[in-house]
This record gives sequence, C-alpha cells and structure tokens, in this order.
Amino acid sequence: MDLLDLDDHIPNLGIDPSAAHLEELFQLFKADFIDTIFYFEGCSVKIDIANSKEEGFETYPHTFVKIITRGDKGKRCFDKKRANKIHWIKPILENKDTEDVTCFQFLEADGKIRDYFWFKEGNFIVIMEKITPDYMIISCFHIDDARNQKYYEDKYTKRVK
Repeated sequence: MDLLDLDDHIPNLGIDPSAAHLEELFQLFKADFIDTIFYFEGCSVKIDIANSKEEGFETYPHTFVKIITRGDKGKRCFDKKRANKIHWIKPILENKDTEDVTCFQFLEADGKIRDYFWFKEGNFIVIMEKITPDYMIISCFHIDDARNQKYYEDKYTKRVK
C-alpha cells in the first residue's frame, strides 16, 4: 500500500465516538494484530491484549486503548486523530524501507532502546520495542503541533542509529 494514499478511516469522527465507531476502529486493529500474526523484521509483533483499566474502555485490549487515547494513565481521553489513523500502523511498518518513513532507534531515559517509524508526510509515528523474541507496539500517534514535531526531530538527531 502506498502511504500517500492513506486517509482517516471515519470521515468526521467526533471527539466522543459512538460505540459503533469505536467497534469499527477496534475491528481494524484486531484484523491487523490479533486475528493474524504480523511479522516485522522476522519477529512476531505483540500487543498487550489484557483488558484496559481506562474508564469507558475496559472491554478493549490495553494496546488498542493506548493507541486511540492520550493523557496520563488512568485519565486518558479519546484522541480522534490517533484513532482515525489506527489502520496506518501496519502499512508504515511494511514500508519502513521506503523514503516515506524515517526510522531510528533512541535510548530512552529508562535504558530501553525503542524503534521509531515516522511517516512525516502523514504526521504519524509508530514506536516499537524489541522484547526478544518479539517486537511490541509501545505507542502510535499523530504528531499534532510544532512542539511535538521539534521534540521528535531532536530525538532523531540524538538517535542511537
């Protein structure tokens, strides 16, 4: 899939999604990462399928909820820009070797090395971590302002490789 052909999944998705919209987004995520094994760099991609503890999202897996919401643990709110691009995760990873995706590793403050896959044209980033023998999706989100853009540009400049 050509990344430049990606669009938001649900036109006019609101800040308070209907149950049907939430389920539609979950079905996209489920098809890509739960129903079938997705391999990346020869490793299976894992997600945390334990039910979320975030209020209002308890019936959905933790990783799914982390991707479609933003904020501090226990106080996360639905983020329509993140959620509407949930179907971008897999194509970004599949196109990591193209000029459309900027890839880098960064040594986090906690000592973990994380892999970043940044589709700059779409202002969307996927963050993963190698947890042998698998890869784990840590987070994904829409880079929605100049401050965040600079933050990730700085991370890229200070990258491990």
